[in-house]
Amino acid sequence: MSDHIPFPVSRIAIFPKIQPDTALAVFLLKKYGEAFFPGVSTAEVTFMSTPDPAKTPQQYEAEGMLLVDLPGSRFDHHIETHDKKTECASTLVAKYLGIINNPELKKVLMFAKRDDLEGKGTISIDPLDRAFGLPGIIMSMNRVHVNHPNAILDLVISIYEAHVYEEYKRTVEMPQEWKELKAQGIAKEVVVPAMQGPMLLVYLTSDNTSLPGFIRAYRKADVVVQRRISGHTNILTRQDKDYRLDLRPIISRIRVAEAKAGSVTLAADTVLDKPGKVDGVPEWYYDTAANTLQNGGVNPQGVPATKLSLEEIARLVQEGMRE
Repeated sequence: MSDHIPFPVSRIAIFPKIQPDTALAVFLLKKYGEAFFPGVSTAEVTFMSTPDPAKTPQQYEAEGMLLVDLPGSRFDHHIETHDKKTECASTLVAKYLGIINNPELKKVLMFAKRDDLEGKGTISIDPLDRAFGLPGIIMSMNRVHVNHPNAILDLVISIYEAHVYEEYKRTVEMPQEWKELKAQGIAKEVVVPAMQGPMLLVYLTSDNTSLPGFIRAYRKADVVVQRRISGHTNILTRQDKDYRLDLRPIISRIRVAEAKAGSVTLAADTVLDKPGKVDGVPEWYYDTAANTLQNGGVNPQGVPATKLSLEEIARLVQEGMRE
């Protein structure tokens, strides 16, 4: 427990050649380590090839410098007290901070460990994948910007930050939001006896534009109807190379109902299942590439919200799915 006594940190020291593992260790310390190392979130990162042999890591720490993956330091996974086959600097940091099991960190820790211990940050043998995978890019940047390791570190940390943010939404925030929406009756699930067999329709009200993708993956939903607080409503389908739901019966019904709700008389020659938009009902765009029906999409600027209720749209979707 003595190792977990907080002490102030004003500087972090790492090897000057940026590696995916050590960069992740620094990111974890800065994002999650403030309670253990006060000041670490804003600590300056310095670079050294090897510590001064006349000073111990403890002396460095007493001066406010935390060594990471440098010889003899607490986060050096090469020393005998750590299993060199299962630990890397980032996993040592994650265990020390008590975040090793955080769901948003699962993939990035696996990536760093695999890259550091097995040299397989990018498994693909395709030369483009290897050149433009993160380890390959870091390697190139180390060669080109040899005198600017801080710039490389900042870039890699920003990539990790974006990944962890999205993973947190996917593994923590969205499951919780989905659970709450279900409990409140805001999100509803309907099994539709379609021609192709039973299909799952989910319809809900939420401004979280990431939620439909989560629902399609988490609930294996075939169709998700999302209504925004503004009233804009989008219909997304399962992205499956082996199957595409035919949206033509659905968009035809929706356009007829939309025209009726707006007291619009459609021209006799109107092709109701036409891709894109049709005259008279500019609210709805049929995107055949993405196989979606968009009432404004993610950014509905200039597109009027549908006049149809969410329940009416859900009913029309079910009718079209059965056809």
